[in-house]
Amino acid sequence: MKLTKFSFIPAILLVAFVLLVIIWGFLGVTLSDFRKLFLDGEFISAVVFGLETSFTSVFLSCLLGVPTGFMLARSDRFLSKFLDAIFDVPIIIPPLIVGVLLLNVFNNSFIGKFYSFIFTFWGAAIAQFFIAFPFTVKASKSAFELVSPIYERIAMTLGANYYKSFFDTTFKLARNSILSGLVLSWLRSLGEFGATLIVGGGIAYKTENIPINIYLKIMEGNFREGLAASLFIVLVAFLCVLFIKLILAKSKIML
Repeated sequence: MKLTKFSFIPAILLVAFVLLVIIWGFLGVTLSDFRKLFLDGEFISAVVFGLETSFTSVFLSCLLGVPTGFMLARSDRFLSKFLDAIFDVPIIIPPLIVGVLLLNVFNNSFIGKFYSFIFTFWGAAIAQFFIAFPFTVKASKSAFELVSPIYERIAMTLGANYYKSFFDTTFKLARNSILSGLVLSWLRSLGEFGATLIVGGGIAYKTENIPINIYLKIMEGNFREGLAASLFIVLVAFLCVLFIKLILAKSKIML
């Protein structure tokens, strides 16, 4: 269907809205606000903590989410569809509710008898993992579905064993899309607020990540610092999403 000039109107309106929100934010801060932000020890501590927990979360997502995505892509059984629906739940329910549910598990189940996850690094990391891993599972599932198993069979007829045929064909074709899912999981973990606050407690210099730091700054009346920190996250997210788009542009598979 041929595009008309009216087809671009909704896109122009959406772009104008997004740019208005972001650019108006930059007009509300100065370079001195960013300089002051990066001289703030509590903010630096929040950045370090956020990076540590988000990378831990994405490591667990890679370790468990990629094989799960492969299983879902190669199975047509009802169980796989049921599991796929379950993995949608962490995306659908509000993070605050996730935090409450995890707090209940950590506090009132046998898990709490072995280790106290409440107000700790691992509690915050697990909360972020619970919310972020579905992005890795979904991206991996979609990537593996695009690659026909026939490539593995051809590789095995040429003498490769099962694992070598998988990594030399299917995984290499799907890895860029999997990487994009991992980046999305990392961004989701880095920007997670509700569950991290409930489970981690948002303790300054201990379990406070960037979104919690922004929230506390605004509640204390330091709106300009909170706005500067928010724009910093926007820049990081934009660069990462742009990176994903460039990866996906190079990973188109012809089947």
